[in-house]
Amino acid sequence: MAVGAQDKLDRALVRKYQSLKVDNAIVQTSMIDPNKLMNTMNDYANAHMQAFRIQQTLRDICTKAITMNIQYTKMQNVKSKKERMRDAARKIVAAQLAKKNELAQKLAKEPRPEFA
Repeated sequence: MAVGAQDKLDRALVRKYQSLKVDNAIVQTSMIDPNKLMNTMNDYANAHMQAFRIQQTLRDICTKAITMNIQYTKMQNVKSKKERMRDAARKIVAAQLAKKNELAQKLAKEPRPEFA
């Protein structure tokens, strides 16, 4: 891998700007102290990480509170339509038999008239 201009455009730019001299004295004197900048960036990163930790803790607390308040109920076994119809028919037949037995008991208790 070569260092320097790779194509005609790069070579033209190098030729154009190689004779120019730049004085960065103003930039260096007005520049912020690097240690102060690093300390400021470190403080910002620490504040951001602390806010992230607080958010995670709050999320965990809310999740625990929600899960503790949930009341789980046992689901009934889901029956097919055919089974539900069969159960309903059994209940109807059982109710009719109960009525029939009740009437039979009432009739058994009543005295029967005698025919001459």
